[in-house]
Amino acid sequence: MTKKICFIGGGLSGGGQERALSNWANEFALNGFEVVIICLFKTEIFFDIHPSILIIWPDVDRKKTNKFIYAARLIPFIRKNVKQYKPNVVISVGDWFNSYVLIATRFLNLKTFITNRMGPNLYLGKFIEFFNRRIYKLADGLIVQTQRAKQIFENKYNLSGIYVIPNVLNPIDLSSKSYEKNIVTIGRLSKEKGHQDLIQAFSNLKTLDWTLQIVGDGPEMKNLQKLAKDLSIEEKVVFHGYQRDFLSILSSASIFVLPSYYEGFPNALLEAMSVPLACISSDCVAGPREIIIDGENGLLYETGNLDELYNKLKLLISDPELQVKLRNQAINVRDEYSSEKIFRLLKEVIIEN
Repeated sequence: MTKKICFIGGGLSGGGQERALSNWANEFALNGFEVVIICLFKTEIFFDIHPSILIIWPDVDRKKTNKFIYAARLIPFIRKNVKQYKPNVVISVGDWFNSYVLIATRFLNLKTFITNRMGPNLYLGKFIEFFNRRIYKLADGLIVQTQRAKQIFENKYNLSGIYVIPNVLNPIDLSSKSYEKNIVTIGRLSKEKGHQDLIQAFSNLKTLDWTLQIVGDGPEMKNLQKLAKDLSIEEKVVFHGYQRDFLSILSSASIFVLPSYYEGFPNALLEAMSVPLACISSDCVAGPREIIIDGENGLLYETGNLDELYNKLKLLISDPELQVKLRNQAINVRDEYSSEKIFRLLKEVIIEN
């Protein structure tokens, strides 16, 4: 009998959680499973969704409803649609919704898995943390993205059924690639992403022929632009804003930097390595250390250490042979995080476990 899989998440807009949900759902659909996605908020559909997948949207507009009333309506909304669809397995994709899903599916006699898609140290507030500590034990398993996250949640929630399944890599294939004197970073412009550190370290290089290309938008945009101006490097720092298609920027870059203070799982780093680019990343929790072997397929620096970031940048810029070495090893992430490999891990956990 064909298995039915139900994914439950916030929506299908362009975030990391939504990408993971879309990748997983599409892979199950391609492998002959019946798939439904229950969205808890009305959003745009950013990623391509397999045509066989049923998408269920709420009949209430969150923007026009009191947030407490909306939250109270989520549990009956989830339960009604899960009972109607009768899946074999439910997967909650998103830390904010896990407890709602577990309560809504209680006593329905089906497997229910929850996931952590954000930084494992991220504090969700008293209310959510209180319920998570008590309700997570109802799940058949918690799926996390890194070994470090598994360790953290084993201690935090005293859980044993925790499974590590990294994100699927969507490899970047470029028809042409020229390694020019450009450093690129991609990510939301918010303080935890560490762009201020990268700009300051870049300003200390005193090099006239390299540029820093920043792709992304967010609340720190004006502050970062002012910082570049105050450091007298505004002509060498290019703010591209949000770009759905940034392949042309990557096609002329030589170095990628991830300066984050924390990550759930750094998709941008994986994609940059797949180009391949020579990559530098902060050793933040969680993910970079499990992707990068320092000095072999990339470089790591202590999170927030501007001097070490500067030294890594200086080393890589001054050593073209090291750039080539790192690129040649970085591209192996295409095999390590392929959709086939990750799907096999996921299937083993939720279907065969």
